[in-house]
Amino acid sequence: MAKIEIKYITKGVSLLVDKKDRRPNETNEKLWELRGIDLKVNDGEAIGLIGDNGSGKDILLKIIGGKDKQTTGFITTKNKITYVALDTLDESKTGLENIRQAITNAKVDNFKGDHLTNGIIDFSEIGEWIYRPVSDYSAGMTARLAVSIALFIEPELVLLDEVLSPLDRNFYFKVVQKIQELKDAGISFMIAEVRPVIIETLCEQTAWLQFGLLQDFGATTEVVRQYEYACDWFSNLSLPEKNEYLAEKQRDQVRFDVNKIYEVFKSEQFKHGYTRKDEPRMRKAFFVDRGDDPVSLDKEKETVPGKKKKGPLLTVILLVLVLLLGGAYWYQSEKQQTLSQADKVSSSQAKASSAAKVSNSISQSKALSAKEASKSQAASKSISESQAAESAKKASEASESQASEKSKQASESAKKASSESQAKLDSERANTQTINVADGDTLESLAAKYATTVEKIQELNNLGSSTELTAGETLYVPK
Repeated sequence: MAKIEIKYITKGVSLLVDKKDRRPNETNEKLWELRGIDLKVNDGEAIGLIGDNGSGKDILLKIIGGKDKQTTGFITTKNKITYVALDTLDESKTGLENIRQAITNAKVDNFKGDHLTNGIIDFSEIGEWIYRPVSDYSAGMTARLAVSIALFIEPELVLLDEVLSPLDRNFYFKVVQKIQELKDAGISFMIAEVRPVIIETLCEQTAWLQFGLLQDFGATTEVVRQYEYACDWFSNLSLPEKNEYLAEKQRDQVRFDVNKIYEVFKSEQFKHGYTRKDEPRMRKAFFVDRGDDPVSLDKEKETVPGKKKKGPLLTVILLVLVLLLGGAYWYQSEKQQTLSQADKVSSSQAKASSAAKVSNSISQSKALSAKEASKSQAASKSISESQAAESAKKASEASESQASEKSKQASESAKKASSESQAKLDSERANTQTINVADGDTLESLAAKYATTVEKIQELNNLGSSTELTAGETLYVPK
């Protein structure tokens, strides 16, 4: 399960004009520190960030940690993020005051807070320095305290921004052991360092950033090897070649077009069922809101907008539902009517029996007549019940006939709609040509090549919402 997912992250900062030039930046040029970064961190996983100085590691961790805001993109997580750097502590306060401040910010109760305070003091091993202002600390002591606070106060996702390098050897191995224990408990880490050996020790996967781009992301050993090859190649260049290479890469950072990243984002939205009418909302989420990924949120809520699929199947289902409801209503009506007739017959029988008893008490001589009357009533009852059963049978047959007729009409309607749809498709294909799909072709590239749209190609070829193509496949496209 992903602890955090970041997508399409960019960061652009304005270039300031030299004061001596006294000329405004008329083109409003920007230096893009990050250019479309996508990463995902899973539970109990450590992701390493390597790259040269200025490659974008620091700004990426600050954006994820909430210390800065990205220009575009999404950060999706439900976990508490702890950002750790050498400047995260308040230098005007003592070490103990910084610990208590962090516990207060985490909203930990006093009883547990006292235990955490003692644990941090013991783990950091800075002794009486805990009562001195952080401004008096060395870089190593500052890193000790900052890392200790992060590892003890309810960690879920911890961002370590080059705070392991200043640690002395013994304390470094102590921290490595603690991080491994937390990873086993499901805590995740993102660790930025310039020393690959630290990344190799702690991280399962590594991202290599260079000039604001994600050069490589994968298994740590392989990515670190590629990074070291690149460093060796650069060090073997002559000084003019190095300057030319750096200047060209930095020009690319200035010329970067963020709209290209937005086009990639739009393609993803269309694959998930969004339409062009959703684009204003998507554009606002991408450039303005820059919060959670809307695709992930809509998946959780199961409210992803999509095209309504209207067709013969839906029509048949609706007709069947109507028939079922109508049949149920008719059955209830007939049942009530049958019960009413039975009640009438029963009442008639009761009256006849009462009359027979009265007649029998008046005269024994009329017993035979009473007996014959009783037989007559029984025969009448049998006839009535037979008539009621026959009526119910006829009504049932009529209902079944009506349902069969309506089902037949629905089937004919569906066939007619399908025939009309096929006729329309054949008419549109009359003004098309057929092509064979080559390796590397996509719907977007074919649409651009034949001056049409992806939706039109999908319609002509009955592709539905699918965008997958197979080499050698035959397609209809407009002439």
